[in-house]
Amino acid sequence: MKLIAFDVDGTLLDTLDTITYHVNDTLVDYGFKEVNDAKYMLSILGYGSYYLIEKSIQYHEKDYDNKEKIEEVLQEYTKRYNANPSYLTKIYPGLEELVRYLKKNDYLVAAYSNKPNNVLKPLMADIFEDGLFDYIEGQKEGVPAKPNPQVLNSIVDTFDMDKNQVVYVGDSDVDVETAKNAGVVSLAVSWGFRSREFLEDLSPDYLVDTAEEARDVIDKLRG
Repeated sequence: MKLIAFDVDGTLLDTLDTITYHVNDTLVDYGFKEVNDAKYMLSILGYGSYYLIEKSIQYHEKDYDNKEKIEEVLQEYTKRYNANPSYLTKIYPGLEELVRYLKKNDYLVAAYSNKPNNVLKPLMADIFEDGLFDYIEGQKEGVPAKPNPQVLNSIVDTFDMDKNQVVYVGDSDVDVETAKNAGVVSLAVSWGFRSREFLEDLSPDYLVDTAEEARDVIDKLRG
């Protein structure tokens, strides 16, 4: 293995508290109740911001379907989140050390997320040392999001890699499907937004519980 690409939310960064804070802050200002259920919030992450806001409102108002109001709340949530995306955000244990290990051992390291590109890059710069990642790519207007493999394929092409030299590391069904659609190795991690049992049912190529296990799998694949 030569190119290791990471999902961000739930894989590199624990953003649950950040997202929950900005969602609840916005909901209250629009007359809705807060969602104080971490497991529920985890279950609705990873499927896009509209889904996140819709399901957050529906936690208390199950039949709520005012799309115009949901869109209005979404726009305000997006503005607030984008203005301060690193608030309460933490690097998962061992992940910075893992990335540094990979760089030290001549792996190429990328971060690829469905988070908007104009938010992802400043966030990564705020959290991680400049230059730690060889490539950072977020969602851009007009470009299909994960699990469409287009962006991951373009990252692979940028570094002129064979697919069998590439691992995509992620914590969700979307990430595993993205890796499979791109034809690269899928390495699922259980410390993020989905449970180990949920991930097992997806049949990723590898499933690990710690950063150290991820390192061992990657090194084993390199041979």
